[in-house]
Amino acid sequence: MDKQKLNKDVTEDNLNHTFKNILLLEKLFILEIKKIYEIEDGISEINHYIMSIANRAISLNRGFVTLAESNNYQSAISLMRLQIDNCLRLYALSLYGNPSEFYEKIIKGEHIRNLKDRDGNKMTDNYLVNKIDKIFPQFDSLYKTLSGHIHFSSEHFSFNNKVENGTVSISVGNIENLDISKKLDYSFNMFLVGKDLLSIIAEYRIEITK
Repeated sequence: MDKQKLNKDVTEDNLNHTFKNILLLEKLFILEIKKIYEIEDGISEINHYIMSIANRAISLNRGFVTLAESNNYQSAISLMRLQIDNCLRLYALSLYGNPSEFYEKIIKGEHIRNLKDRDGNKMTDNYLVNKIDKIFPQFDSLYKTLSGHIHFSSEHFSFNNKVENGTVSISVGNIENLDISKKLDYSFNMFLVGKDLLSIIAEYRIEITK
């Protein structure tokens, strides 16, 4: 997202196709949840945890597409960071020694950053990001880039700038002046983060069938 050269040869059709793929993830999330439900013959504590994350993921995907279609990318991008948060919170479950205890602590309001994995490491966001980055390359880079969109930073200066014939104009309250290639880049990365989350859910399903 921030290291690769953007493909400028893209159209609105490419963007709309990516929106459709983001929303199609909803069916895949639900399918995985149903499979886990059948394997565990009901709603277990861990299933409840995963179902809640999947439900949040679906809401974030819907919200992203709604905001992006209305050209409100400043708000849409912040949802990408929340989707990464879903990945971190779900992956933390697999690192904790006792899943039932983990569930009980989280449902009572304990912060994951205060919990330790089975090797005694505190599960801070940075620790979890580094672990996931080994599975999904560029995850760390995307996390750092998107974190810059949560708090006001240099990332926000480009949204109200417009360059024409070497002249830069700055506006407040107008539609954001993002190039179509940048819009597609953000949207495609939202899709990829959703796929990463789906893979983590699927991995849990595979583990419980062994």
